[in-house]
Amino acid sequence: MNTQALTKSFATMMVLLMLLFSTGSWAAIVNNNHLYQTSQEIQQQLQAIRQHQQQATLTLQAPIFADKLAIHLVFKAQQLNQLAANLQTQHGIQPSEVANIPYRVMRPRNVMPYLQQLSQQLASVAQGLGINQPVQAELPLGKSVNDVYQQLVVIELLLEGLLEREDQQVLARNLQQIEQDLLLVSKASQRPLQFHAVTGITGREMSDVNIMLFQSLHLFQRLLRQLEVEPSDPGRLPVGDSSSYQVVDSSVTLKAELHRLKTKLQLEQDSQVDGGLQFSDANQAYAEALKLRNGLLMILGEPAL
Repeated sequence: MNTQALTKSFATMMVLLMLLFSTGSWAAIVNNNHLYQTSQEIQQQLQAIRQHQQQATLTLQAPIFADKLAIHLVFKAQQLNQLAANLQTQHGIQPSEVANIPYRVMRPRNVMPYLQQLSQQLASVAQGLGINQPVQAELPLGKSVNDVYQQLVVIELLLEGLLEREDQQVLARNLQQIEQDLLLVSKASQRPLQFHAVTGITGREMSDVNIMLFQSLHLFQRLLRQLEVEPSDPGRLPVGDSSSYQVVDSSVTLKAELHRLKTKLQLEQDSQVDGGLQFSDANQAYAEALKLRNGLLMILGEPAL
């Protein structure tokens, strides 16, 4: 075989290898556009369930988000997995186990399993109700993490009326876990931290609780900088009165940020919390949020306000 024929044969083999590997690579690629597409399909599933259950048509106005990261998507999707598990239980279906979140840097491909599980959870409910599965949504282009997060909030809004929300219980559990995680951080970073109970709170609304959690988010960004972790933007406080789901969302963001810090500090353990804890009203929730805010001031070395 002459040199020209060998060169041609080698080139052909390389093209075939490139096609082989590129086919496998493309199959494994997951970007924000794919996450957005899946979230749209999940919304279609929920719309079909809502229509079957004769739920009211909702005007969906999710806020615009900025500077979200894949870790925020993972935590939000995990929250939706838990809500969907509650929906399964409500319909007499064995609930899916909600997976723990690994300690690692998150990419869009790490978000997709949580969305796929959510879709499967809703599919089991739809099957039990005899509802046909919606058609596949078209793949969009140019979508960001912020766009996907907005779609997850829309999914949360679409769950309204389909199940009994336990926001006060979820919020209490989240705040307790945040405090336990901060104690781990204080020990690892050799910074003093104590949480002192707050009593005598009256006249508070959920908006007041959300303001306090946003203060904690901003304080936490300062802690991240001091511990050499790039902070993300906490975003803006929602305009108008905050609903209980928005307050829970703020606590979910705090959990995600703490997860990032624990990953950096190699604190790869989930804090154990009392699942039965529940706030009776906004005053109790505000007292716990204030306790958290004061703890963050302490770990930053500043006096409580």
